[in-house]
Amino acid sequence: MLVDFTVENFGPFRDEVTLSLQSTSGKELPENIIHDDAVDDGILGSAVIFGANASGKSYLFLALETLRGTVFQPFPANTGVLTYQPFRLDPHKKGAPTRMEIRFIVDGILYHYLIRYDRKEILEEWLNFYPKGQKAKVFHRKKNVYEFGSNKIATGQGTISKMTGANSAYLAVAAQMNNEICVNAHRGIINNIIVVRGDDLNMIDNTIAFMNSDPSIKEKILDALAASDFGITEIEGSLNRKKLTEMTGILPPQIIGMMMITGPQEVSERILNLRHGVSTAGLSDADKTFPYQIESKGTLKMLGLMGPVIEGLKSGRTVIIDEFGAYMHHDLCKWIVTLFKQPGNTNNAQLLINTHNQLLMDLSIFRRDQMFFTEKDRESGASDLYSLHDFNIRKEFNVQKNYEIGRFGAVPRMKELR
Repeated sequence: MLVDFTVENFGPFRDEVTLSLQSTSGKELPENIIHDDAVDDGILGSAVIFGANASGKSYLFLALETLRGTVFQPFPANTGVLTYQPFRLDPHKKGAPTRMEIRFIVDGILYHYLIRYDRKEILEEWLNFYPKGQKAKVFHRKKNVYEFGSNKIATGQGTISKMTGANSAYLAVAAQMNNEICVNAHRGIINNIIVVRGDDLNMIDNTIAFMNSDPSIKEKILDALAASDFGITEIEGSLNRKKLTEMTGILPPQIIGMMMITGPQEVSERILNLRHGVSTAGLSDADKTFPYQIESKGTLKMLGLMGPVIEGLKSGRTVIIDEFGAYMHHDLCKWIVTLFKQPGNTNNAQLLINTHNQLLMDLSIFRRDQMFFTEKDRESGASDLYSLHDFNIRKEFNVQKNYEIGRFGAVPRMKELR
């Protein structure tokens, strides 16, 4: 379960921004709150980010993907840190370190991880965790100098540190070497977060992989398509993949997005057929079965979303969806959001989305602390992230109307064409 994520000097985020999923003291919509003994406050079951085009919404999710790519596995020697992508519009930031920090819960225990790096090497990295609510240091690294926690925690870590290259995350190496605490932390960042972004085919590939790995997921996808009136009664899909042997350049987002399934791979062949539940006399099953290439954009988008959504709900993962709602009716968007409310969300899954669907600016769907905005400063090009809760508005406030008139910023500033 994700508690919060902080990023600085990455993409358009020149300065530090934090996405916090800890709930505030508001009493509205208690079904949107998850309670866990690992933290004092409640955790938001969902959150939504609004903002103009090119304001940083997608880059915030890319930053989280990039953190996952940085700690997924060690980088090859002499390649530098392949995921370094600093703010480019400030000469003082172009070579400065990127910093990412994340807090999350795995098996009822809170973990807190930080990594700071430049193009060449990891400058700082540390991991703390909180068994029984008490802070315990796992490791703290400054370049190649390491400190470890208690004797029990430190066992074997000295050897692992000597195997860690200057450009690689210690967490990645320690997880490969089966250090128990680091394995759990690594799982919390890699396996427990599902990022859905990129083109429709990448999303569909993830859904095919999910439903073929677990037949119950396929049945629930069909149930979801039936409940949302798509008229699909059967899905048949398969992927042929080949392993990527090297990581070169900045890791492609679509590859990072697939890491939680099988590791870096690329698709060499995709088969996907959908059967429609029509009752016209004389039609065989073959007549009613269409290849995905002739299906509507909305059908493919829904299919691409439901695999990760159902897997997230089943396994209690954090599902992150970029450009949520594209090609989809608002009622479908609202329905997906409601799946992550209590008490139906029995495994405490989370949904994090960005969208241009202003109809979701509804205080009957989201709490004030669940709505966020990104805005880019036109003078510097730097993006900021802030919450609707910062504006101290009333519960009965019309968020959409006031957003449209620019009260919260995060809207495009258009001029007349000459």
